[in-house]
Amino acid sequence: MTAWHAIVEEGRVKAGDTVVVQGTGGVPLFALQFAKLHGATVIVASGSDEKLACAKALGADHGINYRSTPNWEETVRAITGGEGADHVLDVGGAATLGRSVNAVRTGGRVSIVGILSGARASDLDLIAVLQKKITLQGINVGSRAMFEAMNRALAAGRVRPAIDGVYPFEDAVNALRRLEQGAHFGKIVIAF
Repeated sequence: MTAWHAIVEEGRVKAGDTVVVQGTGGVPLFALQFAKLHGATVIVASGSDEKLACAKALGADHGINYRSTPNWEETVRAITGGEGADHVLDVGGAATLGRSVNAVRTGGRVSIVGILSGARASDLDLIAVLQKKITLQGINVGSRAMFEAMNRALAAGRVRPAIDGVYPFEDAVNALRRLEQGAHFGKIVIAF
């Protein structure tokens, strides 16, 4: 729902747009799939080349390893011919929001869906936000109507979630450990 809310409901992503998603967890991978479903070019930023290869297999057009390319926003601008992305899905929060603002085009949108690195972004350049007329949008889960629309799109587009692993309830501790390690690609499911 969070990805649908950001990409479709608020983001209004359409064919020809360029979308940047940070990471390869459940929300970013659904955002990748929803953006592709709407005809967008998708750039995935991840700290793992292996995960970037998996994201490309899922439909990503470009991958940027933010560990080997710490100024990933410059690569986004190069890929987009200097314009910047139409939409950036920011899951990092404090440590990534400034780069997300620099990666987005004039008039673009940054959807803030996570604060993995903290809630106070001290390096955010407000002049860039003002000059580029960027929309910074905080995203929560969404409504029942959004949920129903998302489910119709999932069925029509035959979108399947990226599942890293399914753990029985008795093994929930190991599922949470995998989540904590950040080694997963997509969703971790705990079956009851």
